[in-house]
Amino acid sequence: MTNPVLSVVIPTRNRARLVCEAIESALSQRPGEVEIIVVDDASTDDTAKVITETFGTRIRMLRTPERRGAGAARNAGLRLARGELVAFLDDDDLWLPGKLDAELKALERFPDADGIVSDSLTFVQEQAAPQTFFMKNGLLAATQGHVRWINELPWLWTNSLNGVAMCSITLRRRVLDQRGDKSFAEDLISCEDWELEMWVYHHWHIIALPEVFAWIRRLDDGARVNRSTPGKPPTDEQEFLYLRDRLTVIERSHWPRGLRPDLAAELENCREDTVRRHARLQNVETA
Repeated sequence: MTNPVLSVVIPTRNRARLVCEAIESALSQRPGEVEIIVVDDASTDDTAKVITETFGTRIRMLRTPERRGAGAARNAGLRLARGELVAFLDDDDLWLPGKLDAELKALERFPDADGIVSDSLTFVQEQAAPQTFFMKNGLLAATQGHVRWINELPWLWTNSLNGVAMCSITLRRRVLDQRGDKSFAEDLISCEDWELEMWVYHHWHIIALPEVFAWIRRLDDGARVNRSTPGKPPTDEQEFLYLRDRLTVIERSHWPRGLRPDLAAELENCREDTVRRHARLQNVETA
C-alpha cells in the first residue's frame, strides 16, 4: 500500500479476541485502501501473537516495552500513519459497514472540511443503550438529520459529557500534524480524547454526519484500570480520578479565546461543577 486513503490507529492491551474484531471491522471498510496500525500497549497475554498470526502483513504492528496508556499508544501509532485521513478505533469498538464510504461522500460535498464526526451507539454488556451519542449530546436535533458544519450548530461541546466517541472522529492528517508530536495527553487516565476534541472543534472546520457508523462496546473484563466498571456506578476513587483529569483539561485549556458566548458559558459551568464535585470527594478521602 503506497498511499492509503485512511490510517487507523488501534491501541490495545490484553484483548486478543476483541481487538481482532475491531481490526476486521476497519479492514472491511475499503479493502486495500485502509492502513491499520495496531499498538500493543505491553500486553501480558498472547494478544500480540494472536494479532500477528491472524492478520500478518495486512496490518502494521507496534509493541511498547511498558504500559503507557491509551494516549501514548495513540501517539505512537500516529507517528507511523501515512494516510491523508486519520482515525482512531479502540480495541473494544466496531465500525459498521459503509462508514468510510459515507464519510468520503460527505467530505466531497464539503471539500473545505478538516474532519468529520459521525454518530455511534453504546452497548453495555451487550445491551444497547436507549439513545445514540448524537441523541444524548444534542447533535441529532441540531443537524436535523443532515450533514452540517459544527460551528453553525448549537452544540455545547465544551462540556465533557457532550462529546462524541473517539472512534467516530475522522480528521485530515494536517490537523494532527499541527497538533505536534503528542496529539493526545499522556498524563491522563481519562478525558484525553475530550481535550483533543475541544481543540479540534475550536480551531478547525468540522462537519457532523448524523448516522450511526460505530458500536461502542463496554464490557466488564477487568481492562478498565482505575475507571468505572461498565453497567455499575463508579466508586468514589474512580469518580475522583475522572474529575481530577477533567479539571486538569479545563485548567490548562488556555486556547479558547473567541469562543461563542454559549460555549464559553458551558465551559465555565463544567468547570464549576467539576471543582464542586472534586472538592466534595477530596473531603471524603481526607475525612
